[in-house]
Amino acid sequence: MTVSNNTLKIRNVHFNFEGIKKHWVFNSSVATNFVNSMHIVFPEGEKFFVRSVRKYSKQLKDEQLKKDVIAFCGQEGIHAREHQNFWEIMKAQDLDPQVYAKFLKTTAFSGKYSIENTLIKFGDFFQKGLGDKMTLSLTTALEHYTAIMANALFHEPFANTDNIEPRMLELLHWHASEEIEHKAVCFDVLKEVDGNYYVRVSGMVLASIMLWSYIGMGQLYFIAKDKDKSIIKMPFEIYMLIEKVVFGEIGKNLSKHLLDYFKRDFHPNQINDQYLVDNFFKDKTYA
Repeated sequence: MTVSNNTLKIRNVHFNFEGIKKHWVFNSSVATNFVNSMHIVFPEGEKFFVRSVRKYSKQLKDEQLKKDVIAFCGQEGIHAREHQNFWEIMKAQDLDPQVYAKFLKTTAFSGKYSIENTLIKFGDFFQKGLGDKMTLSLTTALEHYTAIMANALFHEPFANTDNIEPRMLELLHWHASEEIEHKAVCFDVLKEVDGNYYVRVSGMVLASIMLWSYIGMGQLYFIAKDKDKSIIKMPFEIYMLIEKVVFGEIGKNLSKHLLDYFKRDFHPNQINDQYLVDNFFKDKTYA
């Protein structure tokens, strides 16, 4: 097993979102509401990650991995809290985030026929315990996504304070740093619990469908709710988002690292990006 050599730290960070303008990415409704959708998807997703990995925390044999799981859960809990705190700003901007949050929670996680509950029941139908392994596999795949998205954010030239509100950029970079920092934890838990290659990659297939579907639906919902959007500017804003994200460094970085996950001998620590974390935290008082 390849366990991260990095010491995971729970940083109890509190961000002040007071006065954040409505279109805080590129002055664009399309770009801002793409990220606003993530503010809804991330908290519920991170709570799901914690549930999935905690089911196996007591049966792990590797003592360092047990400690890493505790730190992972702590980091994810604070991520969820800070993103959810931003909902108050979105609410004040008449974006009604709770409506989409309820839809996400019901259909993806807590509802009787949610993806999480259906996956558990479907897996257990074939083999007892397979359902929980599949939710862990889904978590592991989504953690790979968040880690490579984090890597891409640090390499993206447009991700600077000229284009993104400084406090929000700080939030995104802090979250990204900790995603890179704990990127191997769930992978190592899954590897110890069930090293079956097909269990691992099937989680990635479902993760890809879920992640982009829910982010996309959320973006459309918030654009529809955005009373200050410019219909005239929207075609240009869509073009700019596609150019900057899909065909920019973020898109290139995601495509480069996403397929690595399907290599049989893949491990997240093969992507050497701890230096990004070190560089970000070196001058932070909360590091």
